[in-house]
Amino acid sequence: MSVDVRRVGPEAAAELLSVIRTAFEVRPPLDPPAAALSETPESLAKLLEKHGGLMAVLDGEPVGALVLDPVGTTMYLRRFGVVHSARGHGIAALLIDWAVDASHGYDDLTVVAREELPETIRFWERQGFREILRYSPNVELRRPLRTFLYNVPDPEAMRSLGEALAQQLRAGDLIVLSGELGAGKTTFTQGIGAGLGVRGTVTSPTFVISREHPPVDGGPPLVHVDAYRLGGIDELDDLDLDTSLDDAVTVVEWGEGIAEGLAESRLEVRIIRALAHQDEHADLDPRRVLMTPIGPRWYEMEVPNRRPPLAEKLNENLLLDFRHCPESDLDALDPSIPLRLSLMVAEHDGRVVLVHNSWRQEWELPVGETRTDETARETAIRRFAEETGTALTDVEFVGVGTVQLGHERSIEFVAVYRTRLTGLGLFEANDEVDKLAWWDTVRDFEGLSPIDEHLARLAIGAT
Repeated sequence: MSVDVRRVGPEAAAELLSVIRTAFEVRPPLDPPAAALSETPESLAKLLEKHGGLMAVLDGEPVGALVLDPVGTTMYLRRFGVVHSARGHGIAALLIDWAVDASHGYDDLTVVAREELPETIRFWERQGFREILRYSPNVELRRPLRTFLYNVPDPEAMRSLGEALAQQLRAGDLIVLSGELGAGKTTFTQGIGAGLGVRGTVTSPTFVISREHPPVDGGPPLVHVDAYRLGGIDELDDLDLDTSLDDAVTVVEWGEGIAEGLAESRLEVRIIRALAHQDEHADLDPRRVLMTPIGPRWYEMEVPNRRPPLAEKLNENLLLDFRHCPESDLDALDPSIPLRLSLMVAEHDGRVVLVHNSWRQEWELPVGETRTDETARETAIRRFAEETGTALTDVEFVGVGTVQLGHERSIEFVAVYRTRLTGLGLFEANDEVDKLAWWDTVRDFEGLSPIDEHLARLAIGAT
């Protein structure tokens, strides 16, 4: 069984329409009916002229469809469907990954779902889309495609970053803050308050839920909300505020999953602890700040000076950090960030072995998710054997990286191991890995994940 995703244009309208109709006709009847059911080959061909579309093919049969419809800096995903007989093979998620790649240069992906189909809405939410607008019977959901990364070594730098951001803020702006206890959310907000020039000391509003800080000199007031104890957006919207949110800059701590519906545009700010330093700055408690603009208001933002991630994939996966360290440090990682992945860099004669993921249609290093009954080392060894047919005995630990995974922008750790091979065992292709290759780590390797490329070079000391 093999899945292939293809870019298509107006010439494929009839074939694509057949997939769309087959997928939509098994859905519950809607009033008014879904617009996809009124498409004709001619109307679909006209829509495809703008940016084309995607077709998923399973064992030679078209089974999935998606039309790319650019509107300004947003890429709308239209006529998305997978035929019922092909569901359960990850085709829908694969189409979205391809849509991300096809939307390079755009600010976000947007879909329009029907409020009568809560399961469909939940599917889009699992793919990183968040509701931004509701006009019955439609729900508009958006997934941002850009995240900006900042190194913040100390509290003073955190305040300075907030103050720099404040220079661009205006009435009606919404900032949603997330991060563990003590991450620096209130410190960041103090910087915003200083930059706006508001009255009063900005402190955590945990026990009062919200505080309002009026301006000193004619700018917008600051509304500072702690949503930790709120049950949802209705409670947040019902806060007894003297100032309308349209007239203030609103900062909501612990607002992820609650505050998104307050405005069509928002800036999501996530603060995470950096990997511990073991140098002359070991007494510092550094942070990484991730800013994700969502909605047209924030696409105008002049982003404060930032540093790029170590590596980045077009589907928003970011390698934020990497630290060479002893394996015992895995027990001292930030407990709020899961260590789920273990990766193996296997070297022989100056080359590294790669596996080809048949689902994602890309080359990568052998990697696996850690089971509850095994260590990170055991995961790396097990997955290497499963993917290459080669058992390992001599394995060394290299270090730990911090990654942001695209569709949910979740933060995870990845343990990186290294081994030196004298050869490979008997490889047998399967549904997940269909071939192997050797890479010299010097020249670019077409189809290799940039994150895996960077980690491989780190592991063998080539970068």
